[in-house]
Parts: sequence; C-alpha cells; structure tokens
Amino acid sequence: MESQISAGICVRYRSGADGGNWKDLNGKKASSSLYKAVRDIEILASGDPEKDREESEEYFREEKLIYNKLISYIQEGKMDTPAVVIFVDIRGFTRWSEGIEAFQYIDKFISSFYEILCNKFHNCSFIKQLGDGAMIIEEIEEDYSGDYLRDTLKKELNKIKDVENEFRELCDDFSELHGYHTELNLGWGIVRGVVKSLEDKRDYIGANINKCARLCGIARPFGIVIERDDFPNLPEDTEYNFAKQIRKLEGIVDDVNVWVTTEISNQLVPREKIRESPEVHVAGLCIKTEREGVKALIAKRNPNRKLYPSLYEGCGGQLKYSESFEDGVKRHYYREMQIDVQVVKTIHSFYEIRVPEEPLIPGIRFLCKYVAGDPVSKNHSDIRWVSEDELKSISENEFIPGLKDEFINFIERFNHESQKELNLGRKN
Repeated sequence: MESQISAGICVRYRSGADGGNWKDLNGKKASSSLYKAVRDIEILASGDPEKDREESEEYFREEKLIYNKLISYIQEGKMDTPAVVIFVDIRGFTRWSEGIEAFQYIDKFISSFYEILCNKFHNCSFIKQLGDGAMIIEEIEEDYSGDYLRDTLKKELNKIKDVENEFRELCDDFSELHGYHTELNLGWGIVRGVVKSLEDKRDYIGANINKCARLCGIARPFGIVIERDDFPNLPEDTEYNFAKQIRKLEGIVDDVNVWVTTEISNQLVPREKIRESPEVHVAGLCIKTEREGVKALIAKRNPNRKLYPSLYEGCGGQLKYSESFEDGVKRHYYREMQIDVQVVKTIHSFYEIRVPEEPLIPGIRFLCKYVAGDPVSKNHSDIRWVSEDELKSISENEFIPGLKDEFINFIERFNHESQKELNLGRKN
C-alpha cells in the first residue's frame, strides 16, 4: 500500500511491532515510527537472512532508490527541522490583475514584490515564490526558551511591517506610473514547528506547511494570523494589535487557537468557521416562601476574594461550554452552596463585570426558588436567610454594587406574579 507524504516523495514501510502490516508515513507525530521503519528498511536493503528472502528481494528491487534516499535524508539531518513558517499572499490581486493596465506589467509588479521579500527576509533559510505570494522558512534552534520565541516573533513581525511599508510604496508608484488605481494589501500566516527539507533544501514539506497555508488563507480582508499554541506570548512592543480567536480550518480536524490582527477580528465570520470563547457569567438570587413571608438567601464573600471582597451576593460564576443559563445557575448553587434551586426564568436581569485592564464580562441573573438542602459555602464567611425587612435594613454598601436594589425588585416582581396567579386561580 503506497502512501504519499507530500508532492515528490512516496514511501511504504513495515513496522515489526504490528506483525508486518504496512503503515502510512505522515507528519511529525509519526517520527518515532519513522526511525523504527528505517531500521526495517535497512534490514531489507541488507538482505538479513532472518527476513523472508522472497519478500525482502521483492521490496528491495521495487523501492531500493526510495529507501536509500529516505535513509540518506535522516543520516544527513535533512528531516524534522524546527522552523518558523510564514506564508504571504497579495489580497485583491485577482480582481486587480484583470485590468488591462495591470496585466501588461504584472510580471514586473510581482518581481518587485518578490524582491522586497528577499531583501527583508535575506537571512531566512528558504523563500519560495507561489504566484502572487510566497512561502518563507526560518530555521530556528531546537532548544529554546519563552524569551527566545518572543524575540523570534518580534523579529518576524518587524520584517513583515517593513515589507508592508515597501509594498504600499510599490502600489503607490504603480498607480502613479501607469495611471491604474492599485490598492492592494497582504495576508500573512505564521506557525512554528517541525518541517521536512527535501534534497539540498530545495523545498520543504510537512503538516506545519499545510497549516500555515490555511492560516494565510483566513487572513482576510488582510492582516496576520499566528498560531497561538506555537507563540503563546506576544512581544510587548509590537506595532500590531492582536485578538484571540479559535478558528476551524478546512482539512484540519481540531480547532486552532490563533492571534489575529484587528482587520481580521473585526470581520463577520460564519459560526461554521470560528469558535468564540468569551467569558459569560450566570447568577441567581434565591428566595423561599414561608408562612410569615418571603426570605432571601444572602452570602458574604470571603475577605481574600479579588473581586468584591466581604460583600454580600447571591450565587453564580462562569457559564460552561454548551451549558444553558438555567443549568449553569443550578450547577453553581449545588456545587457552591450545596442546595437545589428552581430557576424562575421570567424574572431576570442583565449585568456586566468591569475590571480595569481586563475584558468586559457579560452576565445574566435570575430569581431562584429554594428546593432542598442546607446552604453552606467555603467561599463565603457568612451565609443566611433574611426576611424582606432585614434585607431592606442592611446597608447597600454591604452588597455588590446595585445588588440590594435588584434583590428587592426581584422579590416585588415575584410577589406581584404570585398574586396574579392567586387571583386567576380564584376566578377559575
């Protein structure tokens, strides 16, 4: 069974660990199997008497050249090269090039663009022209620190900024010289990881090459997309503004964490191609009805809490992935206070958590009716039931801002709805 690694190289190999079944060779995750396969290949090529002679001779004749080439690649260190991979593409090029004024000089324009790339990335390991774009390979150290990665990314971003500045000048010069409006931009993709170099480093292949090409493809209308797992920390003094996104790429199973520049993050992207991951909160204000009236459950946050220490609240927190508001409120009350509640979905309000230098957190708060359990919480220094009058007597400064008035409003709305239901029942 033949499997293609990438354009230009095909190989099949056998691993002794699985009883002689032939396996595909693909991607960086197969590296341990790769070296085991080479061991078997060398045995076949050497005619080891312990191997089945007929099978050995058959495969030796058929694939001797491929085997030798693969072994020489590994022995000469031409495979599994750590590198930064960059793809770049001119945005708007296809429509622009349809004009007769552009088409006449398109070869000179592309040559000038490629010359800019070569000048700015003159120290890189490899540049390959790809129509109106290019692939750039910068081989990096095998052992590196977080600071090394940040410095490496900073250098690449500085080069990209220089290319963009000169490319803008190229477009302006073309417009002036040929009287043809030329407003083009560049889209970039950046990843870090293992690539495989072919003979004399005339080309590179591998999963990271494919992924980088796809990241460049979503850099629209223009801008930069960087794999966030490869570069978890951005340089502090970059000229670009980045936002976090989780994107779904064609041909790649798992979601990809990325940094994207403002031009990309502001674009409307269909939900099929993006995973948003905002922090959303849910909360509840719990009451129970007794003969003497409604009682409210209030809980004072521990004094060591970063946000709103020693202030009274209800109960709540982050909403989990794929969780409904109602289920989120019930989960927080059960896990934090060990009680079961019923969510009154008709009585709710929206709120926001704003902390300096941190993202805004939207939230929704519901009235809840107590069902069962004894409220206790290790996250609160005081937790108790209070009557409406007691609730009103506590200073609003002892509550999270605005929460006391909202609690009272919720109770009034509950009493009003309860009275309406009671009156309706009497009529029926």
